[in-house]
Amino acid sequence: MKKKLAVLGECMLEINLGDNDLSITNNSLDANLFFGGDTLNTALYLSRLGFPVDYVTAVGDDHLSDWMLQQWRNEGIGCNLILRETGATPGLYLIQTGPQGERTFLYWRDNSPARRLFDNPSNAKVLFARLMEFKAIYLSGISLGIYSPSTRKCLFEFLVEFRAAGGMVIFDSNYRPTLWGSDLLARQTYLQMYRLTDIALPTLEDEQALFGDADETAVLDRLKNLGIREIVLKKGGDGCVVKTDKLSEFIAANEVVPVDTTAAGDSFNAGYLAHRLSGRPVTNAAKSGHNLAALVIQHRGAIIPRAVMRLS
Repeated sequence: MKKKLAVLGECMLEINLGDNDLSITNNSLDANLFFGGDTLNTALYLSRLGFPVDYVTAVGDDHLSDWMLQQWRNEGIGCNLILRETGATPGLYLIQTGPQGERTFLYWRDNSPARRLFDNPSNAKVLFARLMEFKAIYLSGISLGIYSPSTRKCLFEFLVEFRAAGGMVIFDSNYRPTLWGSDLLARQTYLQMYRLTDIALPTLEDEQALFGDADETAVLDRLKNLGIREIVLKKGGDGCVVKTDKLSEFIAANEVVPVDTTAAGDSFNAGYLAHRLSGRPVTNAAKSGHNLAALVIQHRGAIIPRAVMRLS
């Protein structure tokens, strides 16, 4: 029996300042050290919802990498496909949250081992063979953005084989301009990725920023014309639109006052996929996604305490 879902991406150490002022006049910072990353956030929430998931990335061989791996195992995430790079340390980001939940990030990720996950041909061959054991693979625009062009080419070739063997590919666009050398390169890469996608989880704002779409109808039509059979277009607090061959329906988001919008989309994806990949209807899955995202944004940080989780 095939395993259910493999999630590809990068997780970094997180320094969370909360709403503390980052000022050069301060001699010290009141901050919390944790971890986060778009795909890891989704994998963790999927696991908490009881859906089996393996995370696929690379970390260092330092104590902080040891700590992260142990935390992921404690959450029930499969870690057997995580590579350990000798002498490397994880990437790092600093996050500050404003009064309305808006976020400011600073990144130190250029030497993150996750960037080199598929760079070694022999390692890549083994990983790709093991990924064929899964029913579905999930990745994001950030996953693509951290890889080199040659690595992306190898990954796309593998995804063609994976789908030909009956596998499903799930893609969250999660566009971050700073990861790309040019808008043209990003657009070309995304078009390649979308042509290999079975379930797309884009965000309206990201799609408009990258492709210049006039509105949500233009986004949905463009993605549908690329052959994607299931699209969930996220519109933040304005809800989402789900579109398949059989329906196109708007699903309203839950009305809550956000404390920190970090991982709103990541947690929505987890709620949606936990239901959808278990065979439930798209509308029910979208409501589940909104329920989880609404809970997450009422707490600080990408990963909320397990004690406040409510399964839905």
